[in-house]
Formats: sequence, C-alpha cells, structure tokens
Amino acid sequence: MNLNMGSHSFRNVEIPILWGKRAILQDKKRRISIISLEGEKAELEVLGNKPAPNIEYEVVKNGFKIVRMGKDIFRFTPTTGTITGLSLLLPEVEIGPDHIRIGSNMFSGNIVSGFGVGIAVDENHIAMGAPLPEGIARLVV
Repeated sequence: MNLNMGSHSFRNVEIPILWGKRAILQDKKRRISIISLEGEKAELEVLGNKPAPNIEYEVVKNGFKIVRMGKDIFRFTPTTGTITGLSLLLPEVEIGPDHIRIGSNMFSGNIVSGFGVGIAVDENHIAMGAPLPEGIARLVV
C-alpha cells in the first residue's frame, strides 16, 4: 500500500499505523478510517471520519466513541484527527496535516518504505518500520 498521512509517506507497507491491533488509514481527503484486526476477520470501526455501518458507537462532545459489548473502546475526534484509548491502554494518536503525534512524541516529514507496518504502537513501545505481528486479522484494502 502507498499513501500519505499527515506529512508522512508510507510506501510499500501493509499497514501505515498499527495502534495496538487496529490499523489506522487516511484517504486523499484526509478522512481517517480505523479497522480492528483483533479477531479472525478484520472489522471496520471508523470509515471516513464517521462510525462504520453496523458498529456500536455513542456520540460524545466533538466526536464519538466505539463501544464493544457495552465497553467503551476508544474515542475519535474527527476535527483534530485524535484517537484516544478508553479501555485500550494505548497512547493517544493525533494525525494532523503536518504531523503524527503518538503520546508526547511528534513525527513529521518521514518516509517509511518496505515494512509490514509503518508505525507500530503498543502499550510500551513505538516503532517506525516493523514486521506484521502474529495473531492479527489480515487487512485487505
């Protein structure tokens, strides 16, 4: 996959940003989509800055939160491109026009090429250029 997010270029990567077990993508109109790769099958949760069809969500101030089996999973604020873990213990991600912020770390103007994952984020680490982890559903775009 080849795409731009913020001021980053992702070339020949399978997943630009892997936030825990969720793929984060951005289209040419700068709309964000989030896909859960937790189960056997990938499941769309956010599509073009809006809750995906057939996904449980709750509207909150400036955005919405994704809910699974009565549990608040994450909050998405479309105006700022911010994704905040609620039950997920992951650093906040913000995809701005000229940067990607993960927790307190700011990334700008990078090119990531030839990796399974462009930026991998888990509870304890952030890595640029990583292999696809075991146990995630296959992302087909």
